[in-house]
Amino acid sequence: MGSRAPTTAEQIAAKLNLSRTTVSLVLNGRGEEHRISPRTISRVVAAAKEANYVPNVVARQLAGKRSNAVGVLIATAAIADTRMIQMMEIMASERGIRFIIGHAVGPQNRIREYLQDFRSRGVDALVSVFHNHPDYRDVVLPELARFRNVVFYERPDFNGRAPVERPCYVEPDFRAVGRLGVQHLLDIGRRRIGLVFNNLAFSYAVQRYEAYCQTLAAANIPVDDALVWALDRQPGLHWTDSFTNELADAAVETLVVQHKADAIVAVNDSYAARVVAALHRRGFRVPDDVAIVGCDNLEVGSLVEPPLTTFDMELEALARAQVDMIFKLVDQGVVPEEQRAVVIQPRLIVRESTQAC
Repeated sequence: MGSRAPTTAEQIAAKLNLSRTTVSLVLNGRGEEHRISPRTISRVVAAAKEANYVPNVVARQLAGKRSNAVGVLIATAAIADTRMIQMMEIMASERGIRFIIGHAVGPQNRIREYLQDFRSRGVDALVSVFHNHPDYRDVVLPELARFRNVVFYERPDFNGRAPVERPCYVEPDFRAVGRLGVQHLLDIGRRRIGLVFNNLAFSYAVQRYEAYCQTLAAANIPVDDALVWALDRQPGLHWTDSFTNELADAAVETLVVQHKADAIVAVNDSYAARVVAALHRRGFRVPDDVAIVGCDNLEVGSLVEPPLTTFDMELEALARAQVDMIFKLVDQGVVPEEQRAVVIQPRLIVRESTQAC
């Protein structure tokens, strides 16, 4: 027995005794915009769910209509907090938009294939969380410039060129993260402040490092490069390698034992948690001997002993800003100049890793 043909919008309209236009507007998420009654919208949505209605993407493209799909380009090793992507997907689904996730892995040609796949699917917009990767940005940015509606998570790093004009982007204030964390440690009397990062190549890391240097300089404290430990600076290691207990021990040996750091700012809470454990193994007390600041407000930060001082990056605000920008691009075709860059301020959460009970 052959499979049943998919239900069409015309069939739903006939079943409900409604016009094809009314049903199409509801299925496209534009019912309220056209003042279709809530009762009618509910009837159409319920009927579509009951019939497992799936829009014909190819037919919609040929008719010049939306696909109601957004492509998301990410890389597993360099992805922003996955909680943000989940929040964005939920927010977009409220408007009938689905996400198509493309994991950018492999050689540069593979990335082009992902983008071509998005193009062939006729996605209404594209979200890029991958464009600043140092090994790929010279290929990815020009390719992204060929898409009409692109929202960048983090301002594109043009590497001296501008392949994307007037980009739409949303990002945390990474300089504020670098500045506020160091200033907090200075305020509690620490003067030998070390960094433990996975890399110093990505834009977010560069901004945080520059803010670290500027904040120390403002306090008349010279920057000591011996207090900067980065995974990608270690012989034979790459920034994507796991930050193991052995590497945490090596970081503590370099920063605390050899160079007398009395505080450490880690790239994220996972790194910070391993540094705390390494300090305990060496007999150092946190925060009495060494104060620790993490980032991202991950669950592990509240489970570590002592709990980590960290930054909440305001993920919901980041997600909402990106989704709002997507809808402006898709619905209006343009985002006003003054709204094309959204920078979200982080929030410092002070816990016992920098503040003794």
